[in-house]
Amino acid sequence: MNEKLRRLLTPEGVRDLLPELAGQKRELEKRIQASFSRWGYGEVSTPAFEYSANFVDEMKAELTDKLYRFLDERGRTLVLRPDFTLPLARVVATHLAASPLPLRLCYGGDIYRYAHGQQGKQRVVTQAGVELIGSGCAGADAEVIALAVDVLLELGLAEFTFCLGHAGFLERMLTAYGVAAAERETIKFYFNNKDFVALKMLVQSLALSEKAKEAILRVPGLRGGKEILAEAAGLVPGGAADEPLRLLAEVWEVLADYGATKFITLDLGLVRMLDYYTGMVFEGYTGGLGYALCGGGRYDQLLGHFGPQRPAVGFAINVDHVLKVLQRGRELPAGSALAFVGYGKAQRAAAFAKAALLRQAGERVLVDVEERPQEAALAEGERLGAAKVVYLDGRAGNG
Repeated sequence: MNEKLRRLLTPEGVRDLLPELAGQKRELEKRIQASFSRWGYGEVSTPAFEYSANFVDEMKAELTDKLYRFLDERGRTLVLRPDFTLPLARVVATHLAASPLPLRLCYGGDIYRYAHGQQGKQRVVTQAGVELIGSGCAGADAEVIALAVDVLLELGLAEFTFCLGHAGFLERMLTAYGVAAAERETIKFYFNNKDFVALKMLVQSLALSEKAKEAILRVPGLRGGKEILAEAAGLVPGGAADEPLRLLAEVWEVLADYGATKFITLDLGLVRMLDYYTGMVFEGYTGGLGYALCGGGRYDQLLGHFGPQRPAVGFAINVDHVLKVLQRGRELPAGSALAFVGYGKAQRAAAFAKAALLRQAGERVLVDVEERPQEAALAEGERLGAAKVVYLDGRAGNG
């Protein structure tokens, strides 16, 4: 490959957005942030890179391997932001420690994760999300889920499902049956990847009772409405999972008052592979897309690594995935029509003034770069895709 062709390439895992799609994505982000604001969330912005130590202790090993690391001028290790929750926890501890609780914060921007040679996997992902900090009740859990539902509806998505589970249910079940820590992690990995063939092979190979094996292998089928909670309780010995199941029942009741349960499916096999989740977790899906539109959960221990311990819950929307869904359904916000202002001899200043008035009225306006006869100006406006052409030649009433 010659040098000129090489310069035309972009790195793996990133892409260019051309004017129409880039504008639609920006409009999408604006709509999401407007929804967050209507629910009382205030926007914060964090740096694109942070000290490495802020991340590596709180993320699973497979995620720490995806960090983009580099050294600053003093030899300190920095990472490109792979996640927003940890930076926001740092912001709360350092800048908002004295603020009245609960805090409602929102954000938007890019995260960066190395994809280890996975073809087609994006390494720069745009997210938008919220964090509700300082409340540990079921009402706070339900609020962020209801807000996520509201945002997707506002964006024009009508068909989607949120899978709702609890980070503690599977862990408590496996512990109650005496599954060793290493095997627990592998089992959760298989649940996260929905690799139920490998899950069955592993569980069958463990030195467990047949009752324990049967109970673990029934978890992927624990999906549905509130009625599955009673079935789940009967699978865990000694009531070890009663607290997570009680919490999910309370969240369900609050979501029912929001009118949101028609979008919710309880899924007790839901696992999110980040160490900081401690309670409710959820993910949002729509048909024809093999990955989540959004996801989040409760992380009550995380803020204690930066300052005072505070309960917290939040979620993030993958803006790129939502963009793809809306693009596929041709439901992306349309840009405003383009106007073209042409002008004849000695009318350039008047054309600039006319364009300014149209822009003040909210229109998108192109002004010709040179004077032309009217017929040529009309042709130029059409060539450039203008829906409206204004021509000034100095005659009374013209323009």
